Amino acid sequence: MKPIPKCTLVLESKPYAKTVIRTVRFDEPDLIIELQGEDFSYLRLTFREVVAFRVIDEREITEFWNTYSQTNGWLWEVTEGGYLALERQRESFNVLSLPLREHFFVCNYCVNVLSCNSPEFVSLGSSPPDAL
Repeated sequence: MKPIPKCTLVLESKPYAKTVIRTVRFDEPDLIIELQGEDFSYLRLTFREVVAFRVIDEREITEFWNTYSQTNGWLWEVTEGGYLALERQRESFNVLSLPLREHFFVCNYCVNVLSCNSPEFVSLGSSPPDAL
């Protein structure tokens, strides 16, 4: 049986109940994820000074499903048992001295981000009501 990861919900994500990824862009050294929420609201997450990230189909990380699914939240900080723990097992992973943090974005494709910083949230507004 796979160990169950431990995560904490990132509280800044709570106002945006449901989201879908529209863009994932690595603009060295930052990772920018643009999201669409309910009622055509848009949000940009920026992770500064990224060491590593991965985009993976949700079917490949079923150990997260029961607790860390989108119904419970979509942005989590992983404190144990995630991508960072996996990378730390590699001998050639040479950034062990950094105070790395892992964030986990839940959607149909999931994104794990390793950096020393919390993500920055920028609301990009929403479509005007008559634009639909």
